[in-house]
Amino acid sequence: MNGTAYGFLTAAAPAADALARALAQGFGVPAARVDVAPEGTVDGRNRDTALVTCEYEVLRAGDLRGMVHVYATPAVAAPPAPEELAAVLARESGTPVLVEWGREPWIRKVLLPQGWATYAAIEDLDIAKDQPWFRVYATQAGLAAFPEAEVEGLPSVVHGVPPRTPVADALGEHRSLLHPWEALISRMAAGWPPARWYDADLYRADLDARDRLEAALPALPGPVRTAVATLDARFRELTVDDAGEELGADPSSTPWYRHRRPAVLPWRVLLPVDPEAAHWLWKWVEDGAGGRPGGVDLSSLDLSGADLSGADLSSSLLCAAGLARTRLAGTDFHRSHLQAADLTGADATGACFVRADLDGADLRGTVLDGADLTRTDLYGADARGARLRGARLLGATLLHTDLRGADLTGARLGENTFEVTLDDTTVVTGLTGTLTGPATLTTPAGTSRSLAGPSLEHWLRTGGSDAEVRWTGARDARD
Repeated sequence: MNGTAYGFLTAAAPAADALARALAQGFGVPAARVDVAPEGTVDGRNRDTALVTCEYEVLRAGDLRGMVHVYATPAVAAPPAPEELAAVLARESGTPVLVEWGREPWIRKVLLPQGWATYAAIEDLDIAKDQPWFRVYATQAGLAAFPEAEVEGLPSVVHGVPPRTPVADALGEHRSLLHPWEALISRMAAGWPPARWYDADLYRADLDARDRLEAALPALPGPVRTAVATLDARFRELTVDDAGEELGADPSSTPWYRHRRPAVLPWRVLLPVDPEAAHWLWKWVEDGAGGRPGGVDLSSLDLSGADLSGADLSSSLLCAAGLARTRLAGTDFHRSHLQAADLTGADATGACFVRADLDGADLRGTVLDGADLTRTDLYGADARGARLRGARLLGATLLHTDLRGADLTGARLGENTFEVTLDDTTVVTGLTGTLTGPATLTTPAGTSRSLAGPSLEHWLRTGGSDAEVRWTGARDARD
């Protein structure tokens, strides 16, 4: 009887003690019966008495720094599934662990130390001659371990969970005509497994398949037409008629099913890895499908790594929410509360923060190019290294706001109180509008000086800004 073999990739270099501890726990065997060693090691092994052996390799470069190969002998009772073992390895090693998943070799399920999971697409670039060199080029949710990976929906993940199609399966030679239609309906009914996501283009492709079925329908036998009618009825139950608005279909020239869209839109967001945050965000997606007005309360939830691009989160509560590395391009936060929210590294290009409250928010490295921050409260916000190229800051509250290293190229001010912290890496080229001070200019040595009135305007002019500093009396005159 053969044993059980496993293979894993890790984001960080493997550590022998963490591997040994995880394998003893994962297989439920004594630590003394686990043998762990670097690949190719011969001396000092206890293979003769080990129930579980493990060899690992530390990779010198790439996004993945470890390869782990595990073998459990036949004497191990009820060895765990690969995903179960990967979860233990991730927890004990403190690093993401990737395991093969689905039908495509480039797709991996990523188990995280917190017990969460997402999916990734990887490639072996074959750069090193004597060692693999892996790149993680896409993830279903943003992960700090892979900052260069694109956050995107992965159709291969969808196809990795084959839907149940009993109606089509019973139709013999006509199965291929009905299968795509029933597969769509099955996925919709199941809540879009495994990640509650489905691309609008995939949905359109399913409607194209329904077009082919429609064209063939008159020539199909009665039982097949009856089966189609049954599936159509179920499709109507799971969808709503929006006159083709969501998918851009013209009701006057397209069939009825193209005027309907899923009752819960699975392409609205990409969910975060935190299960609690994903649950409440998905509930918002479900509620939003019903057209309910008003915002949503996502305060204190860890939404990091989600894709909320273009979402309408106006009048919402996101106080102390974790939005690090979140995609917020074009997202509407009009009159929303984001006090003390963490937006480090988020991409909020073109987002609307009009009259939003960002007091005390962490905006370090946040991309706010072209964002509208008109009358936004930014009291005490940490915007070090933020990008605000072309942003509108008209009437925004900039009090005790840290703009060291921020890029304000082409941004627009308008009657702003500008009591901010600056340094020589703050970029103000093309900054326009009107403001009052004083600002604080810091140096690498840790010293600082106040800039007010003429001195602030001179500093701005030196940096390429045309902004006008309006000073109003004694304090500025003394500068």
